[in-house]
Amino acid sequence: MDEKERLLTVLQGERVDRPPVICPGGMMSACVTEISDQVGGCHHTETGAMVSAARKINQLTGFENYGVPYCLTAEVEALGASVNIGNNFIEPRVTRYNDESLEAIMENYSSVEVTTGRMRVVLEAIRKLRNNRIPVIGNISGHISTASSVVDPLEIFKMLRRDPERAARFLAFINDYLVQYALEMVRAGADVISISDPTATGEILGPRNFQKFAIPYYHKIIAALHKEGIPVILHICGNATNLVESLNEVKANAVSFDSIVNMKNARAGLKTGLMGNVSTQLLHTGERAKIVSITRNALHSEVDIVAPACGLSMATSISNLRAMTDYVKEGSFN
Repeated sequence: MDEKERLLTVLQGERVDRPPVICPGGMMSACVTEISDQVGGCHHTETGAMVSAARKINQLTGFENYGVPYCLTAEVEALGASVNIGNNFIEPRVTRYNDESLEAIMENYSSVEVTTGRMRVVLEAIRKLRNNRIPVIGNISGHISTASSVVDPLEIFKMLRRDPERAARFLAFINDYLVQYALEMVRAGADVISISDPTATGEILGPRNFQKFAIPYYHKIIAALHKEGIPVILHICGNATNLVESLNEVKANAVSFDSIVNMKNARAGLKTGLMGNVSTQLLHTGERAKIVSITRNALHSEVDIVAPACGLSMATSISNLRAMTDYVKEGSFN
């Protein structure tokens, strides 16, 4: 099997020769400093550099995909948040929230085109990366994380309790916007869409609010993508152990968990594909033998796709990433 066939087959719930090993992009970016240096920076803002970085990640780290962008700030920038684009050592980050009221944001940004700004760069990169052998993954931020990056997250979380209907209207606005962006990625040639929602953790939301303010929105965007025949990976940060049953409702093709989640328990409770969850701290600081050991543990936990557990430190070495990808490809874990 080639890389694209293997990943798409797994995401359809079918058997393959071995698990794919990927790093989807977005929040889970493998554009570490060693690679960023090679493309001269600008991989967040220029199409050519973004494409070059995606290809080098595949060639040098062994991850079996192309994945763009390398952050989760392009969407929020277009909704009025200010972003520091970072450099070869620091990832892009929000520096100022949109201080308008939620109602003003929904009105003033109701006609925002998802084909402009840095989102346009991402779409152009996907068009250039599309091919017949290596899967192209388009990455978006989940609605909870997007909303809490556009406006002060404390405002959002207080509103979930004090004015849930107002919060729901804003989250629906954000989610519809993300649906449009994801569908444009599909039209550009994305084979898979990965949704990362790092703020939607069990610790922050709790099971009740997760069921009310996360699940219906995931279901809507995933259903829209499935209608186009596109599989979806959903990543949830933190300790999502108490969210597994709820996550079955959204019908993602695979769910990705942080390293704190016991994958054997997740495998027992999850009806979808399972992705993960090699410790990113270990990938950053660990020795090869330890990285191989934790990768073996993931495979023995019957993950369908091997991947880093969360966002990688930019200081992570290519050689440490190769320790993981090479071990999976060798197939000696059987």
